[in-house]
Amino acid sequence: MADDAELQRRTGLFRGTVVRCRVTGHRGRFGVEVEIISDTEKPPAFIDFVLLADGGRHVPPEDFPSVGSELEAVVVAFMPDGELRLDARPLLFRQGTCGA
Repeated sequence: MADDAELQRRTGLFRGTVVRCRVTGHRGRFGVEVEIISDTEKPPAFIDFVLLADGGRHVPPEDFPSVGSELEAVVVAFMPDGELRLDARPLLFRQGTCGA
């Protein structure tokens, strides 16, 4: 298990980095699994159901983006297991608060 600094160095991703990602699966009622779309290998990533919609709205599984959908998201954190946690709330991008 690598620490945050090692994962950031290896992936080139940092907190606040805007990424394009593709939904690869649904994780029950908890959110969606995604892959970072890039030409380099990226760690597995996940978007929690409360980070899919504005206002802390809990998105139910039937409203999750479909597998294959592409989203814009922001890197929030590296989890202890090396998985990236992303935030895809549209308001971040409309207000320009995502650091892009």
